[in-house]
Amino acid sequence: MLAPVWLLLVVPLCIWILRRQHASGLVLIAALVAGSGLMALHERALQTSAVAQLLDKKISFHIVASVVTDPKLGEPKQMQGYIKPATTTAIVSVISIKVRNVTRVVHFPMRLTTSEHFDALPGSVISCTGIAYSTPEKRVAGLFAARGTITVIHGAGLIGRTTGAIRSDFRNISLRVGGASGALIPGLVLGDTSLETHTFVNDMLLAGLTHLTAVSGENFAIIAAFIIWILQWIVPNLRARLVICALVLLGFIFLVRPSPSVLRATVMVSVLLIAKARGLRTSALAALGLAISLLILIDPFEAIDPGFALSVAATGGILLLTDPVADWLFRYLRHRKIAELLAISIAANIFCTPLSVAISGQFSLMSLPSNFLVEPVVAPITVVGFIAALLSPFASGFSYLLTLTQKPFSSVIVWVATTFAKVPVVHLTKGFAGAAIAAAVLGCGYIALRWRSWGSL
Repeated sequence: MLAPVWLLLVVPLCIWILRRQHASGLVLIAALVAGSGLMALHERALQTSAVAQLLDKKISFHIVASVVTDPKLGEPKQMQGYIKPATTTAIVSVISIKVRNVTRVVHFPMRLTTSEHFDALPGSVISCTGIAYSTPEKRVAGLFAARGTITVIHGAGLIGRTTGAIRSDFRNISLRVGGASGALIPGLVLGDTSLETHTFVNDMLLAGLTHLTAVSGENFAIIAAFIIWILQWIVPNLRARLVICALVLLGFIFLVRPSPSVLRATVMVSVLLIAKARGLRTSALAALGLAISLLILIDPFEAIDPGFALSVAATGGILLLTDPVADWLFRYLRHRKIAELLAISIAANIFCTPLSVAISGQFSLMSLPSNFLVEPVVAPITVVGFIAALLSPFASGFSYLLTLTQKPFSSVIVWVATTFAKVPVVHLTKGFAGAAIAAAVLGCGYIALRWRSWGSL
């Protein structure tokens, strides 16, 4: 905030707010100071970490670190005259570093990359030797390129081993189902995208369905709705059902891995549960604001994460537009439950579209139609896949049959993605200009839809 360009914007705004002496203005000033201060502290901590002076110096050193995320195998890259082999990456929390026989106890995150086989579960402690490089990734202190073998000092705990076994068994079952439709199921249910090809992920992106290639807030909302629906015949009290649902979702977090995106989805679904418990939309909006604040206070880098903005926008759209869109759909479909189900996806996409354009500079005309078509099959895949995943370590045969019943549904998503990805996208300007254009187009569509009802008044 001390940069000249920000001072020119923030100082006049703060003076104007203070002169009006409005309580919300004072809260806004406090939020600006707290947010910028926390971000500055985190960035300064990473810039002055013990590894900062080793970046890009080609100095080999040894680290001991705890694995934070599941290792992910990338795609081979075409370089100048040769193909670079695929590498495996993961985020690790460095515990200690050893440089020139001097060991220091530290605590900072790094992005680890290796060309060797590496499949340690989150929570495992590893040791390896390598070289550190600078990286544009804001959340980490640098990129650690491991050289040689990575040694596992000790494996993950009981929770990590249990969830790892479930994910591994369900991945193998989905591999038996086969094809892109089988590869999509573990990604949609558990966030395990290891079976999805780069081509398929790109098709999902062009069709506006990229949120289905991994666990999102919609998955948490579907699981929560299913649990509450099941419990209504067992537990009569609504608040008790919500508490049980919250505990199940807590276990689900460990199963799909507590990554920033999953934590975002958890908090956003918690907001929706609060809205259901209180029965007030205004209360839900206040809870959404509180959730945003807490997440940014815990991890300031969420403020510059596109996924965070999209999660907030999707949740806000669900809270504000689901009922009006459901009412509009009900006039044509004449089935309330179907209208409400489709309205959730449409409302979320309407709010997310301007942000998607601002991020990518592309406006897909097929985004809303594709989500409209696949929405009816997302819920059964999520629910049945969740049950199949839990049963996979104990009853693999039955789990396979359950997963196989979902292949026709996932095939619908694959067909929509591959078909709609062929439709050219509209290339717009990135940033605020692109977002404004997308918002104007959506506004014109809304006016066109409402024109007939306005004319009858």
